[in-house]
Amino acid sequence: MSLKEMWKYLINKKWDAEDVLFLITYMIIASIFTTPLFGIPIGIIVYLLMDLYDD
Repeated sequence: MSLKEMWKYLINKKWDAEDVLFLITYMIIASIFTTPLFGIPIGIIVYLLMDLYDD
């Protein structure tokens, strides 16, 4: 998945409260182990991977 595809997927996704909660949780956990500069993108990537394998 390219960055452009990830961006379009995140923009066009039908978000519900559970998805937002998981995304924020993954970003916080990734930021604990790294700096927030790296934690936010890592959290988004982890969310996309988990969402891909969930289907």
